[in-house]
Amino acid sequence: MLSYNKHMVVEKMTQYPELDGVLNGHAERLQDVLGDSLIGMYLLGSLAIGDFDGTSDIDFVVVTADEMSESEVEQAQSVHDQTYGQDTRWVKHLEYSFFPSNILRHPSSPFSNDGRVQDKDRELWYFEHGSPRIERSDHDNSLVTRWTLREKGVTVVGPEPFSLLDPVSPNALRVEIQDSLVGWGDELLEDAEPFRNRFFQAFIVLHYCRMLQDLNEGRITSKREGAQWAKSNLDPKWTSLIEYCWNDRQDSEIHISQPAISEIFGEVLSFVEYVVALGKGFVIA
Repeated sequence: MLSYNKHMVVEKMTQYPELDGVLNGHAERLQDVLGDSLIGMYLLGSLAIGDFDGTSDIDFVVVTADEMSESEVEQAQSVHDQTYGQDTRWVKHLEYSFFPSNILRHPSSPFSNDGRVQDKDRELWYFEHGSPRIERSDHDNSLVTRWTLREKGVTVVGPEPFSLLDPVSPNALRVEIQDSLVGWGDELLEDAEPFRNRFFQAFIVLHYCRMLQDLNEGRITSKREGAQWAKSNLDPKWTSLIEYCWNDRQDSEIHISQPAISEIFGEVLSFVEYVVALGKGFVIA
């Protein structure tokens, strides 16, 4: 039988001691207010997959025994307020969801062949990147999150993540990636204005490079891996755009408040159109 001390957090999880302190303190405060309802807290995203840098979100999930009650949601908000109020840059980059264990074990995806899935039952309690207030969102309710948690998740506190859910098969992952790649791409091409800024200008290209690699390989990779894969496997005419976006992404001051460069953003949308066509034509065996 798997045993662990659920009151003991892991001391070192990242290469940044101050960030480890923030995460450990957050986990301890959540333990204090949620008690036995808290199963574990696990790092995802670039902190788990690799290539974390100054522009990255601090992605994690908090797994709970059941759906949080109204009072538990208020307590979770209070804990977030305490963490968010600390004098450190890390606290403004937190992004995380509260995942009831029964929902975690039940596969669910944000897109289908018919487009985005509109189902309120898919929504979790969620703090968007840098947001001070809790809300409902299906942002993390995906097979990508489940695969990353089980295969690459970094434990802050709790049992080993592989014990919390069944494996996600490569082809199940491919189906979701294909649906998401095409679904979000179609939305972008229909209305790109919400993303016409410097941050998303780079993010979109690197995200689609990674999604294409993930679709081909049936696993989740990093943005760096995706960019390298795309330069080796896609039409060479996109190489300069990919390199431009990778270099721009390394600027820690990049932000959604900064306007996109019109010529570059036009290339970005052309790249999305190209990748969506590849996604639609990809055959999952």
